[in-house]
Amino acid sequence: MWKDRANRGLYLFEGSSDDPGNRTWQIFNHVLGESNSDTYISRDFYNVQQTAGGLPDGVSFDQFLGMIQGHVRSELEGSSFDDDFSDEDFKQAALTFDDNIRRHIRFLNGVVHQGSPGEVHVALWNLILESRGDSRSIYSCYSDYLVDA
Repeated sequence: MWKDRANRGLYLFEGSSDDPGNRTWQIFNHVLGESNSDTYISRDFYNVQQTAGGLPDGVSFDQFLGMIQGHVRSELEGSSFDDDFSDEDFKQAALTFDDNIRRHIRFLNGVVHQGSPGEVHVALWNLILESRGDSRSIYSCYSDYLVDA
């Protein structure tokens, strides 16, 4: 089911004239390559913000990362992409992938370039920066986003 929905997204966003639409097309194209990772920091923006002081005792960075990562493929199987949705409703739901990714990038970019950024924020930022150069990562679709990063 997710493949059909990703293909629908490819069709709807093909040739987008705006950056969010173009990146969303890239995301769909990326996830159709099944050997590519579809994970991205997506969940619990509040707790991502609140980790400046570190993680709770007993929670490793990898555990935290697992709690805040989403998966495009499984999200495409959700009700937000119901087959009965109009093309416009589907497009609006699909644009949330790009919006969510950019929101986390902007936030982390801002906090790590301030005095005394939190260790978790720096680790998340470095993960994104490194992932932008990995063609198998969804963040490769953002290699030109925030070029001064």
